[in-house]
Amino acid sequence: MEFDRAAVEKDFRERIKTLSSTFGPSGFEEEVVEEVRKELSATDFELSDDLMLNLIAHKKGRKPGKLLVAAHTDEIGLIVRHIDRKGFLWFETLGGIAPQQFFGKHVIVRTEEGKHIDGIVNYVKPGRPQRAPELPKDVHGFFIEVGAESYEEVREMGIEEGAPVSIDYPVINLGRHRLGGKALDDRALVFILEEVVKLFDGRDDIPDFYAAFTSQEEVGARGAIVAAQKIQPDVVVALDMSLATDIPHVPESEYVNELGKGTSIKIMDKLGAGVQGLIANRQVVKDMKSAAKKHDIPYQIEAYAAGATDASFVQTLNHGTRAGGIQIPMRYVHSYEVVDVRDVVDTVELLYRYIEQLTIE
Repeated sequence: MEFDRAAVEKDFRERIKTLSSTFGPSGFEEEVVEEVRKELSATDFELSDDLMLNLIAHKKGRKPGKLLVAAHTDEIGLIVRHIDRKGFLWFETLGGIAPQQFFGKHVIVRTEEGKHIDGIVNYVKPGRPQRAPELPKDVHGFFIEVGAESYEEVREMGIEEGAPVSIDYPVINLGRHRLGGKALDDRALVFILEEVVKLFDGRDDIPDFYAAFTSQEEVGARGAIVAAQKIQPDVVVALDMSLATDIPHVPESEYVNELGKGTSIKIMDKLGAGVQGLIANRQVVKDMKSAAKKHDIPYQIEAYAAGATDASFVQTLNHGTRAGGIQIPMRYVHSYEVVDVRDVVDTVELLYRYIEQLTIE
């Protein structure tokens, strides 16, 4: 089947605006799940969900074996810890985000009834009258201003302790090929998985295909663990970002990946000392490279001893699972993230071609 790069790029530029802006910090992914469900409802994939807020799109294939491809729906966010008597919100983080990302940010607080409330993050030394002499080391000097004058007014807005908070970065176009936005980790990959599901709509010349839009990856891949234990796949592929470190003051020898140089095939990652990461299955990597070379898809390699994806956590489940990853290079991860649209299109095609030629023995 002919792969239409121009059509995929057009789809991405239009679709990512909705996916990026949809509210979905870890544990609060309902709005993203419903958005994906709506997008895939016209396909012949069977859609189901579970207690963890995973959404699974399943296609019964004619070839043997089970393939699970995961893209996580959650984003890095915050959660309200305390509301003080003057109406300021104090918070904890949901997932890994550095304090340097908080200054002056626009945020959205979601109430229990689903209402979205605008807010601004600031610091106890906001610049005037006092400057912060050094970069804060944790979140506890930061607070959220929602325009309230008292604790009671905050509660009247519908906000209470435990409310989730999304840090808002609108999608913007950057030059000819790049764009920035919120939660491109992993909403750009959610788009990729949606697009591949639609490419296989009406086809069954593949193994059993489970497209898993997973929850809570940013806090330990909890959704993927549950999904993999239920499905018991033979092969797992996680779709996620790879660091594009081709920025000023980073020597070339320390590059992980670069923007605009193609999709990324994962070889390894690692959570940290003493914590397991992923060493990708050699056959999975070989098959991905084969698909890329056969169809002239530019690709990079990620061999990076940090970070993790859904595959890092599910590789050792069910007596062991062949696992790997396909990624898009991304700059400024967990901040105002930037991707190259050409890399996104390459990643769609690599996943599509990989599944198309996959034989599970």
